[in-house]
Amino acid sequence: MQTDDILIDALGGLVRIRFDFSEQQVDAGRLGKLRSPWSDALAENSEARGVEDSVPGLLWPFPDDDGLPGSVAELSTRTTLAAIEAQRGRLLMLHAAGIAHPSGKVLAFIGPSGRGKTTLARHLGAEYGYVTDETVGIEADGTVHPYRKPLSVIRPGAMYKEQLAPSALGLGGLPAAPLMLAGLVLVSRLDGFTGEPGIGTLGLCEALVAIVPEISYLADMDKPLQTIVTHVDRCGAIRQVIYREAHEVLPLVPELLTREQPEAWEAVLPMEETAGVRNPLAAESYVPASVLDAVEAGGLTAILDGNRVVHVLDGVGPLVWRSICEGLDFRSLARQVEFQFGAPPEQNLDQAVVQVLSTLADAGLLVRIPAT
Repeated sequence: MQTDDILIDALGGLVRIRFDFSEQQVDAGRLGKLRSPWSDALAENSEARGVEDSVPGLLWPFPDDDGLPGSVAELSTRTTLAAIEAQRGRLLMLHAAGIAHPSGKVLAFIGPSGRGKTTLARHLGAEYGYVTDETVGIEADGTVHPYRKPLSVIRPGAMYKEQLAPSALGLGGLPAAPLMLAGLVLVSRLDGFTGEPGIGTLGLCEALVAIVPEISYLADMDKPLQTIVTHVDRCGAIRQVIYREAHEVLPLVPELLTREQPEAWEAVLPMEETAGVRNPLAAESYVPASVLDAVEAGGLTAILDGNRVVHVLDGVGPLVWRSICEGLDFRSLARQVEFQFGAPPEQNLDQAVVQVLSTLADAGLLVRIPAT
């Protein structure tokens, strides 16, 4: 590795940053400003880890003075994208801030951009170990891989956010203990919130709706929803923190580190050979659409469709979906609906069941097959 290269330890892998000096002469001051934000993420013992030329890398144009602030900020973004791409389909990668207890327990605070994760990481990382403010990478066994990237700090009047190493902000180092996922927490920072900050517990299917959009390359994983809920089984029910200012979350951390019993769940996917359900009121049948995954918990069913959208079925929907997946015919399905929910008060049973089937088809979860 050239002396001007940077080798970053990110999400259990490595990313090489190689500077291109073809347009600019090497300037030690500018080079230092590009390198220093990554001081806490530099890879150690790279030789022992078998670093080869195949390590994902960036060839980064060396900027002039005017382009330096933008280059420093963009380098952080591009390095993160390279790290995530390298672990595609292997790790569960949450758009989250992570902090570590001295025991190695890690809390992942999940939320979209602009929700305050970096600010939260700064406040909590002053008392606990800073894991990341961007992406928490999790192995199948719950092992967490840190990504101690620079934090992006807004400076009044500056066009670009300043990139600062965690240690420059006084954030804690990683514990000696192995890092293991101990909690999934949805961030709900409300500017106008005037109540006491608190913790709420979300139902599994409700939580999946919020979490799925904040996972990178989830569709590339085998059984993606089941992957998430298997981690929930291990670390406990998904919680939500509601607060106004980041410092209010610090006293809540001990409770968040305590496991809360999650809901029981079951995968509900179509049989390999499902004939579908024939509509007795029209010349058509309904068969399950090709979905990525589906789980049932707490009387609800969460289905991840081919467009990576989570649909949550309630009421009679979970029963209808399960029955079709199990290969029941229309008459057996209707009997199941009547047994569990009774006869519909304003229409006959067949019409009510067909209406549910039609609604699921309109949502893209069933496919209408015209009679031949």
